[in-house]
Amino acid sequence: MATRLKILATPIGNIRDISLRAMDEIKRADVIFAEDTRHSLKLIQALNIELKPDCRLVSCDAHKERDRIDVVIARLLANDQVLLISDAGCPTISDPGSLLVQGVLQKGLAVEVIPGPSAHSTALMGAGIDTTRFAFLGFLPQKKTARKKLIESAASAGLALVIYESPLRVLELLDELFLLLGARRVVVARELTKLHETFHRGVLGSPLDPPVVEKGECVVVIEAGDKTKEKSEQAQDIGEFIETQLAQGESAKDVAKLVAAMFNMKKKTAYDLVITSRR
Repeated sequence: MATRLKILATPIGNIRDISLRAMDEIKRADVIFAEDTRHSLKLIQALNIELKPDCRLVSCDAHKERDRIDVVIARLLANDQVLLISDAGCPTISDPGSLLVQGVLQKGLAVEVIPGPSAHSTALMGAGIDTTRFAFLGFLPQKKTARKKLIESAASAGLALVIYESPLRVLELLDELFLLLGARRVVVARELTKLHETFHRGVLGSPLDPPVVEKGECVVVIEAGDKTKEKSEQAQDIGEFIETQLAQGESAKDVAKLVAAMFNMKKKTAYDLVITSRR
């Protein structure tokens, strides 16, 4: 009879956040597939967990994950106790594991989750802004156009945004978010559950309090926009732009072309707005 693949969350900083259930599963494991075996071994030793004498730690990082699927399935079919863990937090959530879990399920085998700490839920709990509904974007794409599309599509749905970012890029990201979203409240949660855990709070486009330090992994939380307010402000911007252009002697047709291009609307709609403004 096949066993289940156990997907186990580990502490994101403070090792005392490990659950009793998670510790029990580690003790029972016959094989542990880990993102980094050295990191996981240090955690196990720090927790004073005694592994089974024949328990193996097997590397399963993003580059090896696909190759480990058949090995994991074989161990499950042999009725072994198999764990999947990442360096910190939850496997499959901005960490390796998704391909492995999919491979196991496709073979008709089962998985079991041993929940625990995660950086994005910890940041949301301490953010202090409305995050009732949010979009978790993880690490953003490297290409600027892809990043812009992802941010704007999630924001346009009226959702708060949760983004993972390197400390070396977080200030650049805040500038990028301001250009795309305007002055929204933002929180940068840094060094979560560790000694120097800090929540940097403020508004996009302005310095945060305390100032962001380029050290430690960061979770950026941006409040959802007021869609009604945004539409009202955009309408005001369009009206002011049209009035300025007409006052400078531009033709209605030329102004309509500019409005359509700048505010991403149909030419007919833009032309109707211009004609209305002239009356």
